[in-house]
Amino acid sequence: MASHTGNARLRLCDARDEGAALMIIDVQRAIDDIGYWGERNNARMEENLEDLLGCWRGGNGHIVHVRHFSHTPGSPYRSGQSGAEFKACVTPRQGERIVTKHVSSAFVGTDLEAWLRRHGVSRLVVAGVATAHAVSTTVRHAGCLDFRVTVAADACATFAVRDRNGRLWDAEQVHALSLAVLDGTFAEVTSTHSVVQHF
Repeated sequence: MASHTGNARLRLCDARDEGAALMIIDVQRAIDDIGYWGERNNARMEENLEDLLGCWRGGNGHIVHVRHFSHTPGSPYRSGQSGAEFKACVTPRQGERIVTKHVSSAFVGTDLEAWLRRHGVSRLVVAGVATAHAVSTTVRHAGCLDFRVTVAADACATFAVRDRNGRLWDAEQVHALSLAVLDGTFAEVTSTHSVVQHF
């Protein structure tokens, strides 16, 4: 098994550094469909995402908006539905990169890696939805590709999970465990405040 422990010791990305990118994953109207997903954790995610975007837009770093267009029947993320639209708090501006994916990893079936390499990006700050799914999968993939990754924990959110034995793991438990697995192996997990303080 490959080790990525070096990622744990990186310094936080600098938005004024063109080698850094803020990546926001799957923050679309679909996440507000409580009937489909159930309750999520972290009601302040949108506020923290706005703080990260405000910081990045004041510098020279790249901003990447990842959106999910699901092929699953009934998914609120299906292209053409209102759920597939970006939430207002993260609406992309002109010049900001949009990547469309169809699976959990933002690197599968997209030109994301090639685009990052072409623009000299080696460091990522990642936020979005869901911590246990697209965020975790993309962060692990980025780590395996030798990107240095920071996750803004309080700018991420996830949903409850019921296991095959019927036990319900609430969203906060799923969120915390997902971040614990990433931290120190594939990424440094920190807060929005800590990220912003370094700019």
